[in-house]
Amino acid sequence: MTPITTGRRRHHALRSVLAVVGVLVLGGNVLGQALQSRLEAAISNSAIGETKFAVHVIDCTTNNVLASSNPDASMIPASNMKLLTSGAALSTLRPDFVFRTELLRQPATATTPERIILKGSGDPALGDPKLLAAMGIKADDIFDEWAKAAAKSGTVKPEVVIDDRVFDRQYVHPTWPANQLNRWYCSEVTGINYHTNLLAIFTDCREIGRPPRLTTEPSAPWIQITNKARCVNEGRHSVWVAPQPNEPNTFILSGDARHANEPVEVCLQNTPNVISRLLEDALNRAGVSPSKVRLADAEETFPGATAIHVVQTPMSRVLDRCNKDSYNLYAECLLKRMGNVVTGAPGSWPNGSTVVRMVLLDRLGPAAGQAFTVADGSGMSRENRVTTRMLAAWLVSLQSDETIADTFIASLPKAGEEGTLRKRFHEHGIDLKNDVRAKTGYISGVSSLSGYVLGANGNRRVAFSIIANDKPNRVSLDAIWKLQESIVETIDKWITRAGDRG
Repeated sequence: MTPITTGRRRHHALRSVLAVVGVLVLGGNVLGQALQSRLEAAISNSAIGETKFAVHVIDCTTNNVLASSNPDASMIPASNMKLLTSGAALSTLRPDFVFRTELLRQPATATTPERIILKGSGDPALGDPKLLAAMGIKADDIFDEWAKAAAKSGTVKPEVVIDDRVFDRQYVHPTWPANQLNRWYCSEVTGINYHTNLLAIFTDCREIGRPPRLTTEPSAPWIQITNKARCVNEGRHSVWVAPQPNEPNTFILSGDARHANEPVEVCLQNTPNVISRLLEDALNRAGVSPSKVRLADAEETFPGATAIHVVQTPMSRVLDRCNKDSYNLYAECLLKRMGNVVTGAPGSWPNGSTVVRMVLLDRLGPAAGQAFTVADGSGMSRENRVTTRMLAAWLVSLQSDETIADTFIASLPKAGEEGTLRKRFHEHGIDLKNDVRAKTGYISGVSSLSGYVLGANGNRRVAFSIIANDKPNRVSLDAIWKLQESIVETIDKWITRAGDRG
């Protein structure tokens, strides 16, 4: 009797377990169906008109598609391109990668003069004004530190060489909008960057009706600024700056200046040449008089050179500025540095894009090759293409890789608190219950939002990609944002309910 009774009990227990599993699966399917229907309702009830709209949502735990609309449409991603660039950089360079900018001294020989070499690593954070302000450092301080190190090394009238060869010397992507190349988001991308390759111009009004006094960071009195601005005591502060055509680093300042204000910024041109001049000035202040200042030749080597000063920037800091603040220079430097490390050649947009493509195909398989085009690293180029299916799958792949997942997710801004998501969701009255980490994107006619909803209990993660293209002028950007945020809110509610069952 005992064996039969035990067998019946085991059979009954097995049926009970299967019944529970069936409920869980059915519950997941029902919730997923509800998410799809709510997604469709949100899109149909939105005010986006004829805007091309694509969405794909994946449960990272099960890899099940929870909701989808137009997922295979070829879309311009804008700054969602940074998700591909930063993820590929973590996969290639690894989380412990460090950018090193080195000041080297090479002793004189019978055939070569004594040299001071500033060797760049493509570090986008070097002299970044936001980072300098957080550390209480001024824009010129790093040059003065380099000059002091050179003086302490005992060098006398050295030849100074700027070695920017870690990257090629194509500083501006050919498909970036020509009428925006003076804006901060189109700053040059070089093997040695400084102050995010921008000139900041500060105005100081002393007399109404007269031009304001000007100071710049970095300090570069040899940069020509024609001051056509005037001081006013009413109206708004409207100072702006424009480069002179065909005259590098020659600018015209115009508009009304009311009071001390945020600086007006403009992109520097031929940045390595500007850096060479700034270093020359600092060396002269320190009593080290360079005999010559030049850029490194293509095949030049510096045997016997040793480091006398090093500036290091960890990968985590670069990722934060790339993704939280959506800083284009950082993404482009990551792209070019990948190209340099993998190929051994100067990093470029072509070889960096090839590395990103290689990593994507390795993670997602050859079928994904038709789903994306990589033109640049930041998404400023309108020639980039993705699908939301591919981008969501990419996010699933990254979060499942224990070696990079935490670093990658931590680099994304938290909704309502950080970076480009600081003002999102709350302004539309959305109260999220779970942690949303996502990347925004915007260029004319394009708005994107892709990332994760992370369950509060840690049991579930959902990856999503939402991209709008071809927005008509009559459709407001706010309408697109509201739809994007309502979809994320729906995922947030789904994951809360699903978490109760998981």
